[in-house]
Amino acid sequence: MITGDNVLTAIHVVAEQLDNQHKRTRMAIIGFGVLITIPNNPNIIHEPLVLKMCANDLKERNLLPEGLNLQVYTMESCNRFSGVEHAAYLHYLRNASVYFGPGCNNEMLIIGRLVSRWNVPIVAHLSGDDALADRNVFDTLGSVALTSATEMARATITFLHLYGWKQIGIVRSSVNYDRLSVHSLKNSLKDNKIEINTEIEFDPYMSADEIIATGRLKHLRNRARIIIVEMGMDLHSVTAFMVAIHRSNMKTSEYVYIIPWLAHMNDHYPWESTNVEKQEVKSAFDDAIVITAHGYDKKFIEDFERRFNLVAGVVSNHYATLSYMSLYDALYLYGLAIRDAFEESKSNTVYLDGKIVWRKMTARQFIGATGQVLMNNKAIRVPSYATYHTKNGTMKIVVELTARLGDRLKCLKSEHDCSEHVAHEVLSHYWSSSDGYMPTDMPRCGFDDSLCDYTVMYVVGSVMLFLAVVIPIGYLLYVREKERMLYDMTWRIPREQIKLLLDGKHSRSRRSDPSMNKSFESTSVGSLFANSRLSVPQAVANGVKCSCKRYQQTRNISFNKHDLARLKELKMFENENLNKFYGISFNQQNEFIVLWVLCQRGSLEDVLFNGEIKIGRNFQVSFAKDVVKAVYFLHMSTLRMHGFLCLQNCLVDSNWNVKLTSFVTEEIIGDKLKHNELKYVDNGELEHEIKQRKREKRERREQRDNGATDQPAEKTDKVKEREKWRKKRDSDSDMGHDSLDVDIAAIKMREKSSAKKLVQQAPEIVREYVSSKHLPVGTQAADMYSLAMVLYQILFKLEPFYERNLPYNKILSKIAMANDNDQIIRPSFPNQQNLPNQREEEELDAYNLQLLSAIEACWLEIPEMRPNIKRMKAIVFANLKSSGSGSLVDQMIKMMEDYTTNLEQLVKERTQMLEDAQQQADRLLKSMLPSTIAEDLKAGRSVLPQLYANATVLFSDIRGFTRISSTSTPLQVVNFLNDLFSGFDAIIVKHDAFKVETIGDAYMIVSGLPRENGNAHVQHISEISLKMRTFVSNFKLAHRPEESLMVRIGFHSGAVAAGVVGLQAPRYCLFGETVNFASRMESTGLPNKIQISEHSFNLLRCFYHQFVVVERGKVDIKGKGEVTTHFLEGKEQSSFNLGQQQSYGRKK
Repeated sequence: MITGDNVLTAIHVVAEQLDNQHKRTRMAIIGFGVLITIPNNPNIIHEPLVLKMCANDLKERNLLPEGLNLQVYTMESCNRFSGVEHAAYLHYLRNASVYFGPGCNNEMLIIGRLVSRWNVPIVAHLSGDDALADRNVFDTLGSVALTSATEMARATITFLHLYGWKQIGIVRSSVNYDRLSVHSLKNSLKDNKIEINTEIEFDPYMSADEIIATGRLKHLRNRARIIIVEMGMDLHSVTAFMVAIHRSNMKTSEYVYIIPWLAHMNDHYPWESTNVEKQEVKSAFDDAIVITAHGYDKKFIEDFERRFNLVAGVVSNHYATLSYMSLYDALYLYGLAIRDAFEESKSNTVYLDGKIVWRKMTARQFIGATGQVLMNNKAIRVPSYATYHTKNGTMKIVVELTARLGDRLKCLKSEHDCSEHVAHEVLSHYWSSSDGYMPTDMPRCGFDDSLCDYTVMYVVGSVMLFLAVVIPIGYLLYVREKERMLYDMTWRIPREQIKLLLDGKHSRSRRSDPSMNKSFESTSVGSLFANSRLSVPQAVANGVKCSCKRYQQTRNISFNKHDLARLKELKMFENENLNKFYGISFNQQNEFIVLWVLCQRGSLEDVLFNGEIKIGRNFQVSFAKDVVKAVYFLHMSTLRMHGFLCLQNCLVDSNWNVKLTSFVTEEIIGDKLKHNELKYVDNGELEHEIKQRKREKRERREQRDNGATDQPAEKTDKVKEREKWRKKRDSDSDMGHDSLDVDIAAIKMREKSSAKKLVQQAPEIVREYVSSKHLPVGTQAADMYSLAMVLYQILFKLEPFYERNLPYNKILSKIAMANDNDQIIRPSFPNQQNLPNQREEEELDAYNLQLLSAIEACWLEIPEMRPNIKRMKAIVFANLKSSGSGSLVDQMIKMMEDYTTNLEQLVKERTQMLEDAQQQADRLLKSMLPSTIAEDLKAGRSVLPQLYANATVLFSDIRGFTRISSTSTPLQVVNFLNDLFSGFDAIIVKHDAFKVETIGDAYMIVSGLPRENGNAHVQHISEISLKMRTFVSNFKLAHRPEESLMVRIGFHSGAVAAGVVGLQAPRYCLFGETVNFASRMESTGLPNKIQISEHSFNLLRCFYHQFVVVERGKVDIKGKGEVTTHFLEGKEQSSFNLGQQQSYGRKK
């Protein structure tokens, strides 16, 4: 059998014989030995013409030295090692100075060794075996081949990195001709940490149906999404596989098939000439990614064919053209190397030194027949590659993989850094997925769905199915229940549960105290509350005190669905600035009673216009903001508006918060009055007001007679004038009656008109009321008008239109009759001429023009032009600032909070000192006992004795301690042991171990209790013992630095009983045979040795291979007889991570 080694040996023998017969004489002629790859192939017979064409190009470009003659010798190769014989022939008989070829790897590997021995250069233009890169063997070989499996693999890896793929599958041929490609690819994948999930082989001669019949495609489907297909060097070799996956529905956008195209054997694509139906093949190759060298670009091939045909006068086929192009590049490289060698050496015979010529082939680049030729430091070509995306039979470049040389310094350290491929994406979003992006290298849930928890999906699906059935039924039940609840009328109050308080008991007269004539800043909260005046009827319902409005029913009342829904929603409303609606009683005793929760301080009118009390600016600001917040909430809610906002409907609760009342109900009551379902009662609010005014007059008369109160401060003329106008207005409003004994019917007429409230309503509301005598439905724009009226009264404490000195009914008439700008009347802002006193002048200056302009804008005649509540809220909050933060009650208690701050800080400091002391005590306790035991004792829990099945106990002592103690003072011994044991303590704290006790120079450690740690206890003790020995070796006695210490250590693993012993100074003690045996390991040990028992050795051998252990042999142990012990010598340096098993080393 002929092998490469046999042939090589024979050639050396023949070479020596030929050398003796023919003494070579070097000639000034360069002999080109061309070993053609395919012997007797009529299509590839023009190598000399190619070399001649290249030589002419080199001469024309002055790239060859003058005076050189080129002689071409062409001989066959790759036919039963014929190339090896012919190479020897050309060397010894034809003085060949350079070789080109052969194209087969097996002969190139032999000839490459021969020419290295002869010191003759050789340039490979077709063979690309990775072994040719070994410069220890092939030190005169260069290669311009585009078929390098290594470079194709590196380019493929660059493409994978571009899209972040880390998991792939490989499909390969079962025959050996792709062995080099797959081997190079797998090595590159391993170097770049890319995982091969699966590797499948197919016979290259199988049809598509036969490939499907193997069932291996199902395995591929379940293991990979990025698949590299290595079925052969040519694109046609993968046709059957691509058709098979197309028929198996594996050509979706989830899969990427990458086809490395090493050699272009044909001049057409697989879908252009095939035995299978063309359209199916074309569809099968859709979305395939093809990676091939740039040198195979059609523009290079067509340009070379045109030039070669002109020179040779013949037309070459596709494969021959590719061979000629590579041969052209080979000679071009050699010509450039010869030129540089001649220029450097100035010798005409330098071409005879193959190694010099070879060095000139390294680390250079030029433009050849196949485009850019980039040579690395080993004179191996690094091709640039293009990645094509196939679609409908068209291949488009999507990614350029451009080759470039690496840094020379890095190249010296690693040959992988001598060159690299740089990816540049030419097209983006080219993939057939919905978003155009490339898929990931694995499904979202993994190939076996292990990354997804479908429990939630199943639960959600079940819930969705359940809801699909239940929701329609539930909705029907909900609608029915909602209607039932609507008609249940939770806001309805039985008449028997209401107790009316209309006899005056609810509003007793309060005597004023001496602080009445002072400003609010000097008045207490209690005194102010004592002088508030409640002027509304009251009732008690279910123990809740409420304000009430009573009407007489003329017939039974019913509510439509709209009113029912609004009343139900009103009952549920909760807001700090809205009064709580309590309910309605109707259709009982012919009474209609509306109840709202009572606010103890009455309305804002009662507070602002109480002549005996003057409130400060903080209260005004708070009141204004509360009203604005309440209106904002209503406008943003489903109710959308108040409907009848006025100062009398702004109540003040016990915390001085303003709350709006009578929203929604006024509209419903007005509708019932309009339809004559209701009418006013005779003994309502007005009758109560008359009685109240009579009582107040009588009390004031008695106070004057008895001198019980201080004389009020002297009033200014303006104040007297305003009070005179107010009395006149009230008199006119009461239809001319100025006596308190006025007729009840006349007062009821004033209540019906409600002129005092109506003047605060928008003009469009007033006009409709005057014309129809019924309150219309309000709007948000009307609310803004009324809000401005309320703010006007709060800020200036003046009633609207006070400057006109007209009764309210006349003002209402003027408002209703106004139809142009000249007749429109609005309240006027006070000025210095008509302000009552200097204090109010100062308050007017405090409000800027923006706020006053906003109030005026709310009074515009056209509703659509009035500002909305959002804008009004922003203006009010920006321009009204109180001197304190928070609510009024917050400001009152702020001083008390400041007072207690120092006390709180002091308590905090004392608490921190107590915590620090407690932490110090805890640290001391945990240094004496294990932390878990210490926590149990602190918590008062009893600590019961416990048996631990696996633990390791260590004992150590110092050699010669008795001698050292006898020659040292007691203080020196104490300092010596303290320093030594402190070092031991520092070692232990880094491990899961506990110092049990020390007796003299003896030191006892345990690991594995009270917190069990599996088998890690033996590892921790081994680590500690090695570090203790090292520490003692480096330890120096302070009083005897020349003294060298040696420690004796022993440990044993086994079962241990442990528990807390004693009440005074309790100790955590260990008991059992393991403790005794560990002590024997120490006492029978040797200095600077760590003696371990057989059981501990077995644990280290099984679980922790990194420790180096030496068998000591048999040792006589008291109570045990002769037992085998071992010495722990050290630890391999691969790792020190606790709990991690490493390689085990043992010495004998």
